[in-house]
Amino acid sequence: MKKQSFSILLILLMSIVSTKAMAYDLAVENADGVTIYYNYTNDGKELEVTYESESKYHDDVVIPEEVTFKDITRKVTSIGYLAFANCPGLTSVTIPNSVTSIVDAAFQECSGLVSVTMGNGVTRIGESAFINCKQLKSIKISDLAAWCNIEFENNSSNPLYYAHHLYLNGEEIKDLVIPNRVTRVGNYAFSGCHGLTSVTIPDGVTTIGKYAFQWCKSLTSVTISNSVTSIEYSAFYACSVLSSVTIGSGIESIGFQAFAYCPELTDVYCYANNVPDTETNAFDSSSVETATLHVPASSVDAYNAAEPWKNFGTIQGMVEGKVKLSKTTAIIERGKILTLRVKVYPETLEDQSVTWESSDKKVAVVTKAGKVKGLKAGTATITCISNATGAKATCKVLVGYVKLSDTEVCVEKGKTMTLKSKVYPTSVKDQSVTWKSSNSAIATVTSKGKVKGVKVGTAVITCTSNATGLSTVCEVTVGYVKLSDTEVTLEKGKTKALKSRVYPLTEDQTVTWKSSAPTIVKVTSTGKIKGVKVGKATITCISNATGLKATCEVTVTKASAAPSLDGSDDEVTSIEEKAALAEEFDVYDLNGRRVLNKVTSLDGLSNGVYIVNGKKIVVKK
Repeated sequence: MKKQSFSILLILLMSIVSTKAMAYDLAVENADGVTIYYNYTNDGKELEVTYESESKYHDDVVIPEEVTFKDITRKVTSIGYLAFANCPGLTSVTIPNSVTSIVDAAFQECSGLVSVTMGNGVTRIGESAFINCKQLKSIKISDLAAWCNIEFENNSSNPLYYAHHLYLNGEEIKDLVIPNRVTRVGNYAFSGCHGLTSVTIPDGVTTIGKYAFQWCKSLTSVTISNSVTSIEYSAFYACSVLSSVTIGSGIESIGFQAFAYCPELTDVYCYANNVPDTETNAFDSSSVETATLHVPASSVDAYNAAEPWKNFGTIQGMVEGKVKLSKTTAIIERGKILTLRVKVYPETLEDQSVTWESSDKKVAVVTKAGKVKGLKAGTATITCISNATGAKATCKVLVGYVKLSDTEVCVEKGKTMTLKSKVYPTSVKDQSVTWKSSNSAIATVTSKGKVKGVKVGTAVITCTSNATGLSTVCEVTVGYVKLSDTEVTLEKGKTKALKSRVYPLTEDQTVTWKSSAPTIVKVTSTGKIKGVKVGKATITCISNATGLKATCEVTVTKASAAPSLDGSDDEVTSIEEKAALAEEFDVYDLNGRRVLNKVTSLDGLSNGVYIVNGKKIVVKK
């Protein structure tokens, strides 16, 4: 329940008002404007809802989990004696998780009370706490285990004495399966719960308390696990349509009238080899003289000689039951499913049905068909129980996986990178793994997970746990970037286009260009570079697909001087040297007229002498 702040209406500490002493320490409004009265408990650290003679609660009342007064917050931990008594207008009450105790007569004579929502913290309900709440129809809970553990002081204190219907998270409980973490079904826990039709007591429970299921008038079948050793006084008293009872092999004692007044009882299966210590009236008025008792074949004579078992009309020996699973241990990858197959013996059993249980549903769950799904790393025990014989078999399941530092990587041809592994669950001591490449011609991997790109392409690296056999993969792409030039000398103010190629040749050939010194060399998004000032800079080309890169070192030189009309007589170049001209240039005749503009060849010129980059060039064909 959410923490709420409340406005204090009144605080009176043992004061006298109109010559009458008030029985409460403070009164506050809850979130709905209803005034609730409290006394301090536990040296003033906690609060108990208390009785106030003038209070007449009506409609719906929500008891807060905490109350804040003068900047001090105290938990509401109990509902005191007569706290809500004699309030016929009260129709529903919500009890928070902070409340651990409902004291005697707390809701007595609340004749209009229809519904109670019970918090998970309640451990005790006092005598006559809900006596004469005759309109009470339902109890709503969110934790069945918490309900099983409540200590009821007296039958009339159990809300189900009147309600008859128990709701778990909004759904009425009809086929009741007690949670595994319960060790005892408490006294009166389900007394008078008319909605129940079947009850299963699983392993872990050792005791079924007094009156636990008395007057459950719709209950037809009960299955009690091997862990239960004691069925106490009147546990299933007056379950008027109960026809079938299965009692596990661990039973040691059955109390006074435990199954009395169950006139529809037809079959009792008791798997105890030794006859349990049983009160002689345990089956009073249950027509056992027409019922069949099924016991281990080797124990038929012992039951025939013991009270009250010998009173059954028929005592039959059962062949020893057995359950066999296809696996007794298994490893499941997280998120994957394993199907366990089951065989129930003897094969002549008409009822071959089984019940499946998981010891830890956070780690693994199991369906009615035996399909086990791993949810998170850890271990869980899957138990399969024969519904006919109570025999069981188990499979210990380890749920795990292998995790890599990367699942997709790009490695430049000739370069290396290292993958790191982790085996889950971490409780697995052997964390060693085996590495394998799907194509060593493209990428190799060492026993330490070191991956090397050999040639362009893709390969899958598989990492397998030596302990669990589970594996995972990383897809490796050996890709590199190739440039048209890796070194360029460029005059200040001049430009040049660099071209890129991304390998492997995928659809995405886009790249990003960067200059290490844009004040020296600028580069455009298309790879065109321009010399800005004299110096050196590195142009980097990065593949957008792979993240790999290539570089080009650019040197920017001073611009050449204006050409002389005469040229340099001592620097005359013959036509044979024209092939060495690589950069674009202008060609001038000896009169200073430009005859060719930005060319890389002297083709097309007639024989003669020309000036190129300040030098005389002789064209002679």
